[in-house]
Amino acid sequence: MLRRSLTRRRFLRGCAATGAAAVCVGASAVPAFAEGGDIGWTARPESQQVHTVCPACPNGCSFTAYVVDEELGKVIGDGTDPQAAGTLCARGYGYTQSAFSDARVKNPMRRKDDGSYQTISWDEALSEISDALRAIMDASGPEAVALIYDGLSATNAAYGTRFMAALGSGNAYVDDVTLNVNKQAAYTQAIGVDSYVPDFAHAELILLIDSSYADIATPGLVSQLQAARAAGTPIIAIDARLGTLASFADEWIGVNPGSELALLLAVCNEMIRSNRYDEAFVAANTSGFATWAASITECTTQWAEPITGVESFRIDQLASKIIAAAPHVAIEYENGRVGAGSFSNSSETARCVCLLNTLAGAWGAPGGALMPYDFSAGSFDAAVGSLGQGASLQTAGLGATFPLGRAFGASAANALTLARSGAIRALFSVDANIAYDYASIQDLPDVLERMDLFVSLSQQMTETALLADYILPVSSYLESASLPLFTSAATPVVALANPVIAIDDGTALSVDAIMEGLAQACGVGEAFSFTLEEAAGLQLAALGLDLAGMQTGGSAELAGGAVKRVSQWKTPTGKIQCASQACEDAGLPATPVWVPTLETSTIQAFISSDMNASQQDITAVLSAGGMGERPTFHLITGQQSVIGSVGYDTPELADIAKTYGLDGVWVNAQVAHALGISQGDEVYVGNDVATAKVHAFVTQRIVPTAVYLPAGFGHTSKKQSDSFEMGANPIRFSDAVIEGGYGTLCTQEACVWLWKEGA
Repeated sequence: MLRRSLTRRRFLRGCAATGAAAVCVGASAVPAFAEGGDIGWTARPESQQVHTVCPACPNGCSFTAYVVDEELGKVIGDGTDPQAAGTLCARGYGYTQSAFSDARVKNPMRRKDDGSYQTISWDEALSEISDALRAIMDASGPEAVALIYDGLSATNAAYGTRFMAALGSGNAYVDDVTLNVNKQAAYTQAIGVDSYVPDFAHAELILLIDSSYADIATPGLVSQLQAARAAGTPIIAIDARLGTLASFADEWIGVNPGSELALLLAVCNEMIRSNRYDEAFVAANTSGFATWAASITECTTQWAEPITGVESFRIDQLASKIIAAAPHVAIEYENGRVGAGSFSNSSETARCVCLLNTLAGAWGAPGGALMPYDFSAGSFDAAVGSLGQGASLQTAGLGATFPLGRAFGASAANALTLARSGAIRALFSVDANIAYDYASIQDLPDVLERMDLFVSLSQQMTETALLADYILPVSSYLESASLPLFTSAATPVVALANPVIAIDDGTALSVDAIMEGLAQACGVGEAFSFTLEEAAGLQLAALGLDLAGMQTGGSAELAGGAVKRVSQWKTPTGKIQCASQACEDAGLPATPVWVPTLETSTIQAFISSDMNASQQDITAVLSAGGMGERPTFHLITGQQSVIGSVGYDTPELADIAKTYGLDGVWVNAQVAHALGISQGDEVYVGNDVATAKVHAFVTQRIVPTAVYLPAGFGHTSKKQSDSFEMGANPIRFSDAVIEGGYGTLCTQEACVWLWKEGA
């Protein structure tokens, strides 16, 4: 049996990490690496080097694992991967220990009438699940079956979607709490592709917008920002909270939560009003520009001041800085694909970011916004289609309730809404802890309990697994291969995960093996008449890469023009769309205009240039009606640099979070003083939906109108020991608001009180 050889003490010693900017190579797993012994290379034990990919966040850094005598040793990020840049972050290193968790599910289980679970064989599990599925589809059709998958894995998405298609169902949805599916969809409405790459290396100005909501910085991104800082490139953070990534900034523009859109609209309007934008680029590359320009004429810097809490002169200065640096302006919005939550106007903000790039003429310019690489030739669908495995899969779905997000598998919130209505009778959850991620759907446990069939594919006994009729154990990423992961950066890169270790204390299987087994049991096994290795080989071959070489090398830069950057606007108009007909058809504004958040703090900050920051902040608290009446704060959430965006955090990472107070509620220092709250105090956060007791983290790095609860804490499963009883689940405090058109759960739409007993 392979045992974990890294103790928690040794982990902390080897990984002195306080945030995403702290990176480490693994402390050794065997004595000759770590503690004494002979000195010199000859004293080192022989090791097997295996390349794989870290799934702790959607960035997917590739790394090399060193295995010594069947024990996991050190791990080192691959130098050929621009995300890893030769190292791993603390989160990626700590997440390796999830493979050795005592809380892992080891064998298939069936739920008994009394709510307990009975271990059963794989044959029993697959047979019983397939019988139940056939009965449901015979009675209600394949559209009554749905699947929600964790979008951090290319294998989960490809195999989960294909299994549904094999059954005749089009209902495959992504857990969008961990991914920015609404941002992807909004980008597509503006520029026709779902992402772009800020060129930090050649920028004359860098804007980091809302990076704290997805506070996940890869070592590669950290290196880029360090280099930019060293070169003297101005970096401005626009955010309600100064997160880890934004600590590289020279200037922090603290905005009220959800008002980023108002600030950007005011900047855009100022550029247009003063005729200080790239007129030639706009004329040649946009459609609907005049319509949009006319729709935001009232969005002046003075208009934005009370909404954002930012003085109008600072907004004017921001516009001038962008104009002076254009087109070499690199704008990062919510840190790539990652996103822990959404406001009701987040999609409009994403569209506005695209149009700000347009006004600056930044698209395709050095130091501006680079279009992503086109990896479609190496897609999973293209690979299996080349085997003749795609044409016969006809699917029946429940319609595009949220048409703008449908192309991205969005949204799990949509699926759960359908389940609540009774339209979905059978549901599969693939490595997604939906009971935690969608806790704002207050009756979700009852909805899942009422399902005719609910199956959870899970590594641990999460809140979701404990509601399932069947639990199918999933092997860890260190035990599994995966489909290729594609990265658009300065150069196109492909990474491949390979099995690193083998653990023989259970019968857990990889997701692809489980999907194949389910398909076979349901009589549709021909949909998977290929292996994952064959599919991956075809994907790589289409891009001029060799599977055996990738298994040996782990990651590779695509050279020689194997793929190219997208070179045209893939929109219906063939131009950058300042106005979208699809948005209008979905009942949303055709152009990006101001959409207020549904929740707003009662605190009104009186902005006066002759008041210092401390006076402004205290005045903001008192303006809520005096201390006899509790002010309400906008509750924001997001990922942190240590705790993962997946459901299985490790004791090692929990120790770091607890040591540095990362599990507590962030509150502005002057606000805390006015409320009688000190660092580390036990305080209450609550509203009409939920209440929790947590420790206060008092800081100047958050605006006075907001409090922040980090995502990833507050798990309630007593059987998931790695959930650690720390903090609170921030999603519990919001109502189930789903963004129209896109279908994304708006986890940032909540206001709360904050108080200390006796204060």
